[in-house]
Amino acid sequence: MNITLRPTMLTDLPDIMGWVNDPDITHYFAKMGHVTLDQEKAYLEKMLASEKDRLFTILVDGEYAGQCSINEIYWPATNGRLFMVLTKKFQKRHLSNDVLKALLQQAFERLKLHKVWLIVREDNERSQLIYQRAGFSVEGVLRDENFVNDRYYTMIRMAILDRQYRQWNR
Repeated sequence: MNITLRPTMLTDLPDIMGWVNDPDITHYFAKMGHVTLDQEKAYLEKMLASEKDRLFTILVDGEYAGQCSINEIYWPATNGRLFMVLTKKFQKRHLSNDVLKALLQQAFERLKLHKVWLIVREDNERSQLIYQRAGFSVEGVLRDENFVNDRYYTMIRMAILDRQYRQWNR
């Protein structure tokens, strides 16, 4: 299987709309509700114009498979926040490690970041394990950080440094 990350374009909007309102995919997201096409287009335009965000479309053998990004890049400290999501068709196919590797390559080799961080819901143990295997370490616990569907969720902050990435990527 050939996994490719390419810069996201506005033409990806129909594919993004295919998952953005699917609760089976977004149930671990901090804030989601119904998103209209116009709302998602405005958000995508804003993100594509941002100096602090780098968005990538995930292709598997040339077929749309999801989105990933490095967001909230703080250039003075060269760190950014990781995000990735696969469509239902490509979930549970053991692609996360390869997508993560390609995204970290963008972060550390192309963008020259020093640190990549993320937050993941405490009950999302599968994702935590994927990140730990890739060299991420827990940096903190954010108790009752998000409020979704009348419930508070604790989030785990994890991060990887460039030197850890180089060890993992040998």
